[in-house]
Amino acid sequence: MMSWITRKFGFTFLLVSFVLPLFSLPSSKKLKEIKLLPRSEIFFTQMENCYSLEIPDVEPGKVQIDLPELPLGTKFISSKKEEYLDEDGLRGTRISIWFTFSYSGNTRIPPLLARINGKTMYFIFEPTYVYENPALIAPLVEIEFDGMEMPKKDKKSGQRLLQLRAGEKLIFTVSIRYAIQVLDFKWKIPKDSIFTESERFEFAKGDEKITEFTTESKKIAKFQWQILKEGIYSLPEVSIGAISYSGLKKQLSLPQNIVVSVSGKKPEGQNGLEKADENVFEAAFVQPFQEDGQKEASSISREECEKLAKSIKRTFLDKAFRRHFAVFAGGEICSVPEEKILGQSFTGGQKVKITERAGKWSFIECKEFSGWTKNDNIIEIK
Repeated sequence: MMSWITRKFGFTFLLVSFVLPLFSLPSSKKLKEIKLLPRSEIFFTQMENCYSLEIPDVEPGKVQIDLPELPLGTKFISSKKEEYLDEDGLRGTRISIWFTFSYSGNTRIPPLLARINGKTMYFIFEPTYVYENPALIAPLVEIEFDGMEMPKKDKKSGQRLLQLRAGEKLIFTVSIRYAIQVLDFKWKIPKDSIFTESERFEFAKGDEKITEFTTESKKIAKFQWQILKEGIYSLPEVSIGAISYSGLKKQLSLPQNIVVSVSGKKPEGQNGLEKADENVFEAAFVQPFQEDGQKEASSISREECEKLAKSIKRTFLDKAFRRHFAVFAGGEICSVPEEKILGQSFTGGQKVKITERAGKWSFIECKEFSGWTKNDNIIEIK
């Protein structure tokens, strides 16, 4: 009889000894090291984002949680408590909590209050940065100057002022952020300048497409710009057609708040800009980038351009506002009205706007290009 009781209670004791270690309470020091970790690498606004907490050696029935008061813009969605089994076969409790965030930036959620076997504990939320919802983000064009820092923004005007000397070479790189693909990329030659595209990067060619969200910027092109006359200038006209994460096409340009002030003297406190020759008009000029397939000569005859110009009449508004138009017959477009400056050849047949005249030269503009050309290359619309 005694042996039967001994065997019975002995078996019971062994069973209890085996079960209890499965859910023995971890030490307080070990619990304090546990944090609520983000379930995904990136959190977005206006989307459900999950934090996860794993408490080893504790069964779900022994854990109760109490959410803290959440900051403005953070909304609790739901929570889930479940048992998990780790790689070593040890059991524990996993708590998942879902939130939505209205604003981008660093998360600031107070610690989570939990009661484990009647003991109160606080668990910290791992600091996480919340990004704008990709569907709401518009592509952003960025510019970086070689050898100089981006100037500080003026508090009153909001502009960033660059100070240069006439003829100094300004080198800058254009990049784009939050775009999945570039559809088109083009630029116009600014007035009174030598402006060249020294390098075009792969992403600008449109063959590469981003499939996952990234905060990294993609380089588009590198430019060299020499302004030859004193004055105040905006950045050159660069146009980028890109697709946003929402699937919409956006037409982008360089930042409008950057202004370049050009004087005859070298500005103090700026290094890294190359000196131009004393006669900037005789300086070496690099041929601008030409896309494959671009023709150097006009594909339409001058006679056809003359007929086209005769068929177009100046409107009443053109006459009232003294706007002058012409048909471009083909030829070179230059950055400055000088014979020694190499230009870029374009085909004819476009209607162009005449914005300025200088002797035998006219500054013309259209969708494809802008710059100085000889008067012989245009047929004015009367």
